[in-house]
Amino acid sequence: MIKTTGFTNYELHERVVDAVRKLGFKVPTDVQHKVMPLFTQKQNLIVEAPTGTGKTAAYGLPMISRLNLLKRSTQALVLAPSRELAQQIASSLESYFAGDTLKVGAVFGGVPMEESFAAIKANPHILVVVPGRLRDVMAHYQYDYLWRDIRFLIIDEGDKLVEMGFLKDFDEIREHVRGKAQVGFFSATISRDAETLMRERFEKMHTIRLSPRVMLKNIRFFIADIKLGQRETWLAGLLEQERVSKALIFCGKRQELYAVTGFLRNAGYKAEAYYGNQEQTERANILQRFKDGHIDYLVASDLAARGLDIEDLPAVINLSIPKEYDFYLHRVGRTGRAGSKGLVYNLVRGEAEKVRLENHHKVIGLEMNPLKIKPPKKSTGSTDHSQRWVKVHLSRGKRDKLMKGDIVGFLVNDAQLSAEEIGTITIYEAYAIVDIPQHGLDTLRDMGENVKLKGKSVKVRKFQQEEQERKDRSVQKLKQDRKKK
Repeated sequence: MIKTTGFTNYELHERVVDAVRKLGFKVPTDVQHKVMPLFTQKQNLIVEAPTGTGKTAAYGLPMISRLNLLKRSTQALVLAPSRELAQQIASSLESYFAGDTLKVGAVFGGVPMEESFAAIKANPHILVVVPGRLRDVMAHYQYDYLWRDIRFLIIDEGDKLVEMGFLKDFDEIREHVRGKAQVGFFSATISRDAETLMRERFEKMHTIRLSPRVMLKNIRFFIADIKLGQRETWLAGLLEQERVSKALIFCGKRQELYAVTGFLRNAGYKAEAYYGNQEQTERANILQRFKDGHIDYLVASDLAARGLDIEDLPAVINLSIPKEYDFYLHRVGRTGRAGSKGLVYNLVRGEAEKVRLENHHKVIGLEMNPLKIKPPKKSTGSTDHSQRWVKVHLSRGKRDKLMKGDIVGFLVNDAQLSAEEIGTITIYEAYAIVDIPQHGLDTLRDMGENVKLKGKSVKVRKFQQEEQERKDRSVQKLKQDRKKK
């Protein structure tokens, strides 16, 4: 049944209208206002709109309203460039329908292949996939029935899908989807090359572009000149002076990311690194703890600028200025989302970075406010050593049937920590890594050889940065080996 109440003048299923109301959507955003009527008219679309403007709902609401929910078959395929974005999209689409009739599945890497098989076999109405993982699945089984009823093909963050080597996988998927399927290509930035590639593959693509200036109007931008070699000191001064209690901090190079994270932790801040070479389970744990407020500062590579949906993120801090405009746009779009206010602090080193940043803002059309940062009042090295956060290596893992609850109980009872003092826990096959204050590690060290976990002796030591770098390199090599296969 279709009705036109809820979002004024839009034909949406009554259960979609109910869901929209419960989610607190009152009026459509600009991109939703432009996209939904054309989507309902079955037009193929290329849509460029900044992050946080409601692109998923723009295609999700009318798409769900046009599905045959009485038929249990996959009717919509949504492509995403990363696991994080695929999970976010699937969760959002599920929330756009009141009740349990709508079925949404997801296929992405970092999980056992059997989970991907099961997601396809379940015949969800909407399947969200990372193309590379779908290719790997199809190498085992063809699942010919998957393509039979596809009516919608959506490419989310489409510019990355055509720029990151996914084009071959995308073309293979496109060949399976029937020609009459409606196509939507959505991204915060769409290059001319990406648009050309789409127009070569699909007929009659209607383009919608929204101004970044309008979309980022809730963000205040600041620029501060900092001295070379003193980035961490200026960062500490910024956090103290502006009272930034939570932020996404972007670095350009991996070594900078390690150094900034280590500096913040040594200064007593609850900070964690987030970047591409981490194992996906570790990234998921860290991101969830950041969302839940257990981590205050997420120090990230540009991987984090895409697909992250963090409600009410008050600030973004750029410790480097990316050369690419779209990278900068994705970074700053993490704050000021869904009508909330946001702050962006750009810490600029040298004239080249300053010119680069000014050029980005000429495109955006928004001014920056000059900011003078004062040195921190307290010495950044004066924090009580016992309160500094450290990564701890435990010599027990999955093969010992170790669970997170076991580690929490161990740290509460033996390390004399409160549950609130226990940070990110990641369990691997032969070992586990957990974030705790230094005084917790000191307590365990004082126990000598008498430390036991689940009744078995366990070795406890500080996990060094060099080990983290080696682990990252091994993860990267594993990914490269998988691609070669």
